[in-house]
Amino acid sequence: MANVESDSNSNKPKKKGFISSIVSTLFFSLLISIVIECIGITFFWTELGDSHSEEMLNVEFSYLEQDFVNSFILSEPVVFAENIITNIYELIAVKTGLIEIVDGTVNDESSTVYKYINSVGVYVKAIINIILVFFVRLVILILSIPIFILAAIVGCVDGLVRRDIRRFGAGRESSFLYYHSKAWIKPLLILSWLIYLSVPFTIHPNAVFIPMAFLFGLSISITFGSFKKYL
Repeated sequence: MANVESDSNSNKPKKKGFISSIVSTLFFSLLISIVIECIGITFFWTELGDSHSEEMLNVEFSYLEQDFVNSFILSEPVVFAENIITNIYELIAVKTGLIEIVDGTVNDESSTVYKYINSVGVYVKAIINIILVFFVRLVILILSIPIFILAAIVGCVDGLVRRDIRRFGAGRESSFLYYHSKAWIKPLLILSWLIYLSVPFTIHPNAVFIPMAFLFGLSISITFGSFKKYL
């Protein structure tokens, strides 16, 4: 019997941890943004080409320069982001030689690799720009974590107060509200990251994080407020 139970337990799918969920979300967001940009270049902004992603990079970085000068998390966010962008660009574009091939600065023009990459140079540049945009947004996302922490604190306090009022009054418990609101806490957090990191156009961080932080805090408030009156 013990062997049967151990086998059944081993066959159960293991739930993903929070860290693995974050890594998966970041990778999926980057993949989506690259795919959307390539589709856009092919069908929607064909005349803009890689200038579309380059403009996105400039605008997203301007948001960082204007609204995230000071932060509790990083002492110099702009300098930190500049260093990340520079290092990543050096790693994926310069050291690999991609940018040289695309720009036609490689002498061996008879090379098959040269001809292939040069023919899709617009896509290569766009992908490089999108990767840089992704990391700029990732820095902004990290700097925006305090708004979610604040929303969580407010949600906890509000929910506990309403729970105490219900506990000492004639309020009724609702397991339906509790379990459904609890189930939305993690998805709302991850969804806000996924949306912000994947959208194929420039968007101010406040347009994503403020509404999602409100919904995140509201879910926590409902969860705490609908928690059973007696432990």
